[in-house]
Amino acid sequence: MDNRKLLHIPMYFFMIMFLTGCWDQVNIEEHGFVLGVAVDMADDGPSEKKVFSLTNQMVSPGDLGTPTSDSGEEPPFINITASGESIFAISRNMLKEVSRAPYHEHLRLIVISADVAQDPELFASMMDVFVRNQQIRRGVKVLIAEKKAKNILEINPKPERLPAMHIDMITDNAHNSMDMIEPVTLGGLHGDLLNEFSYVLPTISTHEDKVDYNGVAVFNGVNDRMVGSLNGSETIGMNLIKGDMQGGYIKFEMENHSMVFELERAKSRIKIDSKDPTNMDISITIDVEGNLAEMYGSKTLLASSYLAKIEEKIAEQIEQLAYQTIDKAQQEYKLDILDIDKMLIRKHYNVWEKIKKDWENGENYFSNSNIHVSADVKVREFGATDRAKDKEHQ
Repeated sequence: MDNRKLLHIPMYFFMIMFLTGCWDQVNIEEHGFVLGVAVDMADDGPSEKKVFSLTNQMVSPGDLGTPTSDSGEEPPFINITASGESIFAISRNMLKEVSRAPYHEHLRLIVISADVAQDPELFASMMDVFVRNQQIRRGVKVLIAEKKAKNILEINPKPERLPAMHIDMITDNAHNSMDMIEPVTLGGLHGDLLNEFSYVLPTISTHEDKVDYNGVAVFNGVNDRMVGSLNGSETIGMNLIKGDMQGGYIKFEMENHSMVFELERAKSRIKIDSKDPTNMDISITIDVEGNLAEMYGSKTLLASSYLAKIEEKIAEQIEQLAYQTIDKAQQEYKLDILDIDKMLIRKHYNVWEKIKKDWENGENYFSNSNIHVSADVKVREFGATDRAKDKEHQ
């Protein structure tokens, strides 16, 4: 072959690259963008089989820019619900009910009803379907609905017009409230499903067309089944024990006057005496700093003795919240949702290897452990000008 012709071959390959197209290209107008997904147990399913109800919240682009009013205008979204024995099959069957194929690239929320989460081994299998879906990003948030998950996607939020977007933004405010936990993503949940540690997921409910986002659902890590929940105050106790908090507030009373302590920082230190693995002593110290945000009464805070009493009162409140959570974890659920097992792995690995099979099961050494809590509170500021403490050590 002529050497000059050989020199043209690379140029031919380069030209071919510009002539090829995307074999799986789909016009954006043909996508049905799904922002939220809800999964419930179907009400009308046969008793001998498990039938699910899947709801997709899809955006209606044509109505998105139309302002809302009381004139009956259509909302900028549509909720499509279908039932079946397989989540994958239901998704495919939805193609018969809507002109646009469901597209999950922009999915924000997956809401699972408590009925589904409480069914033995059902929750993990169902979440595996979402994990395998290549369209769904691992940053999608997972929530547990106390009742019907579908109802969560049917609220009429203000000022947001899309329920899924409204809920997504609310979950981002978790760092400002102690009765909420940071959002759990699909990727984070996948990690929980791969091991046998117990874990928690945030719960959500509706009340008069508003969402109530606080508390957590408790899951047994062995079978990934929801066994119960923690209410708002119990969740505060759990967050304080785990530490690493930067926000929230604690209400307390001082000499029959209401006060509010604004938390700025909370850290916890856990020490474990593992000499007797069957009856361990666990000491938890919670260090808290913050400001006195609100108070009633006429006493001055410049008196150091009175300020010390306030700090002591806040510490008592923190310890009470912590013990409330510990009692429920040890006595009712018998599950370590306090991450003490992770501390054992880091600090006492040899002991953990011997007792890990009986930590939450069998002998249940977690429930037999003696857990002691103490809180150390520092009120740093109580007004715009006066300072309760200096900050020389910071």
